Amino acid sequence: MTSEVCMMNRLAVVLAADSATTVSRWVDGNREERYFKGANKIFQLSNKHPVGVMIFDSADILNVPWETIIKSFRSEAAGKSFNTVEDYAKELFNYLNENQRFFPENKQTEQIIRSAQGVAWGTISSVIEDVGPDDRFQAIVAAFTESDRQLANIAVPNGLDDENIDKALGDTRHAVSEFIEGYLGHLGIAIEGGIEGLADTSIREVIKRPQQHLSSTGLVFAGYGDHEYFPAMVEYRHYGIVNGRHIYERNTSEKIDHDKPAWISAFAQTSMTDTFSLGLSADVYESLMVAVVDTITNFAEDVAGQSGGQIAAIDDLAGLVQAARNRISQAVLDKASKDHSLPLRSVLSVLPVDEMAELAETLITLQSLKEKVTKPSETVGGPVDVAIITKHEGLVWVKRKHFFNSDINSRYQLRQAALHSQ
Repeated sequence: MTSEVCMMNRLAVVLAADSATTVSRWVDGNREERYFKGANKIFQLSNKHPVGVMIFDSADILNVPWETIIKSFRSEAAGKSFNTVEDYAKELFNYLNENQRFFPENKQTEQIIRSAQGVAWGTISSVIEDVGPDDRFQAIVAAFTESDRQLANIAVPNGLDDENIDKALGDTRHAVSEFIEGYLGHLGIAIEGGIEGLADTSIREVIKRPQQHLSSTGLVFAGYGDHEYFPAMVEYRHYGIVNGRHIYERNTSEKIDHDKPAWISAFAQTSMTDTFSLGLSADVYESLMVAVVDTITNFAEDVAGQSGGQIAAIDDLAGLVQAARNRISQAVLDKASKDHSLPLRSVLSVLPVDEMAELAETLITLQSLKEKVTKPSETVGGPVDVAIITKHEGLVWVKRKHFFNSDINSRYQLRQAALHSQ
C-alpha cells in the first residue's frame, strides 16, 4: 500500500508520496508479506515539459517495473509535447501498446490462465458446499451459465475488442479446461458433458472484470499541457494485458481554472487527508450512517411499542428511515464542508508554492504515523518524496531520496547535464 497526495492551485501542482512497498509470497500455503521503504512513486514524464506521474498499488506490469516503463517512455518521447495532460496519458498507453518487447506473449497468456483457473476454482468450490453429490455437476453448470449471462451484459473493457477476446480464448482455453477437469476429478465429481464452456466463462470473467482478477495500478498524471496555463490532473487505472492490448480506464480528472482556484486529493490510503480536508474520513462517515439507520429504526420500534402502536401499521418504514438518514447525512456533510473543506480550499488557493509542498509532506507524514501506531504492518512509511510542477520551471524536487550519493558519481551528473543540454 501507499499514500499519495496531489494538490493544485493556480501557481503549481504538488505531488507527494511515501516510499513503502509490500512484497507478498506464498510459503507452504501461508501468505508472507515483507515491507520495504525505498520505492519510487513520483516520476517526471517528460525531460523538457512540465508534467509528472504518480503510481500506486501494483508497481509493475507482468514483472516489468513501472519505473522502467516510464523512464523508457520519457527517453523515447523526449521531443514530443502535447496540448493537455490527458494527451500525455493517452500517449503513454499508446506507447505501451506499441512496445510489446516489454511483455512476452507467453507471459500474457500465463497471467490470463492463472486468473481464469482461480475464477473456476472459486466458482466450483462455492457451488458444491450446499449441493448433494449427485447434483454437483448440474449445479456447477448452472452457476457458470448464470455467470455467462451476466457477462454478456458487460461491455468489452477499454482498449480491447471482440477479436482480442476470441484470440485470448483460443490461447488459454485448453489449459483452463485441463485445470477444471483435474479439479473436478480431485473432488470426485463425474463430468457429464464438455467443460470448454466452463473454461470460456472463466476466461471471459477475467477479461470483462479485470479490476477483480488482474493486478491493477493507479496512475495520476499532473502538470501542464502546451495549451494549459493552469494545472490539471487525470487519474487512470491500468488492469493488465490481453492479447497485446492494455486494459485501462479513466477514473477522475480535475482542472484549475478561473472558477476553481484550488483542489486537493489523496490516493491509495487517504484517511488522514480526508479528515484534514473534509472533516471526517470515509470509513468514519460510512460507520456513522450505518449507526444512524440502526438507531432510527430501533427508536421507531421503541416508540411504537411503548405507545401501544403497531410498527407494522407504518407505511414504508424503511423509506422514512432512509429519508431521515439522507437529511442527517446532508447536514453532516454541509457542516464538514463549511468548517473544513471550504476554508481549506480558500487558503490553498493563495498558498505559496513552498508552503503547499510542506502541507503535502505533512499529510503523508500524518498518514504514516497513523499506520505506525494503529496497525502492526507499516504499509505507509519511509522517506517522503515531494515534487513541484510549475508552468515554466517544470518538475522540480523539494525532497527526493536517492539510492546513491550524486556527489561521488560525477559521470552520472555529466550524463544528466548532457541529456538536458540537447
